[in-house]
Amino acid sequence: MRNVRSETMSDNRGQAGRKAATDSKCGIESIFLPQISDMHGIEEEGGGGRECGRAWTVDPAYGRGSYWCLAIDDTAAIAVFDLLFSEAVSFGAVVPNFFCFGSYGRSMIPYFTPLLGIEDGWETGTLLGYAWRAGMCREVVPPGERLTVASISLLPEGATRMARAIGADPVLLTAAIARLDGAHRVPELSRLFDEVKAAKPSRTVAEAYYRCKVMEACALVVSWHEKSERGGAPQMRAVDRTSFNLACAFAREHLEDPIELEDLCRVACTSPSKLASLFRDAEGTTPMGWVRDRRMERACELLAGTDEPIAAVSASVGFSRQGSFSEAFKERFGVTPNRYRMLNQNR
Repeated sequence: MRNVRSETMSDNRGQAGRKAATDSKCGIESIFLPQISDMHGIEEEGGGGRECGRAWTVDPAYGRGSYWCLAIDDTAAIAVFDLLFSEAVSFGAVVPNFFCFGSYGRSMIPYFTPLLGIEDGWETGTLLGYAWRAGMCREVVPPGERLTVASISLLPEGATRMARAIGADPVLLTAAIARLDGAHRVPELSRLFDEVKAAKPSRTVAEAYYRCKVMEACALVVSWHEKSERGGAPQMRAVDRTSFNLACAFAREHLEDPIELEDLCRVACTSPSKLASLFRDAEGTTPMGWVRDRRMERACELLAGTDEPIAAVSASVGFSRQGSFSEAFKERFGVTPNRYRMLNQNR
């Protein structure tokens, strides 16, 4: 077992903390702020590149990465973080009762093993949901492990408000959240959290955008829960999940190279028809469609975050001709790569 732990305090201080955590004045930010301080976060002005909420970068003396959250009101919040520490870091807080669900990177899975029993996750982000009881939550993060999360947190009042806003019973919403145990794939919900990670809305609409995404995520998880209850919600076998993860990992590592379906089948040790079925169930697309999406995703990162020439970006995502890349990019996003860079670089 790695140096990771969760503790619930049972002494007088812990009891006092639980009392404070359940006090009506204890808002949603109490879940985040003390932990960010322990993570050596340095707050940025104006919500960082997301133009709203609050954003922090990790003190370079302790690692690198960013943490962002937006309180929708005092009972609901959305958060995104991507962290990598150069030394062991302990962080925690006395938290209230709350519900949380989101997309978690595979390095996060061990933190949920005691809570949800999950042993392994998905290469492209594992959907998890849970209810946390009021008390002290503390984690110890080893160095060198990248922690990536996009999640939504709801106090009980927030879950009630959000359920009513989407026309659902609060019990239905919380039951749907709790059902996200890492074994299921909900492509629409996964894509939503991916969109939230990548989004850079303008200051005028930023807060409205994220508010809408919180409501949409709650609606999607309830819809999935109701449909899967009726249809049996098939779960992917561990061996199939391994094949899926191997194919995804190979594709990510070779985006600059020509990739054929046969290459993915070979590393996944499965047939083309079986791999197509796995990607359809897990991602709602074909294996090669998934590869194209990751190439465009990488291209956007390079265009917005570097000054590499368009020809170099094109080659980095597997295109032998810059013209073909520009055509594919414009077909996907409606703008040329140059125009995308002008709109998104240094934001």
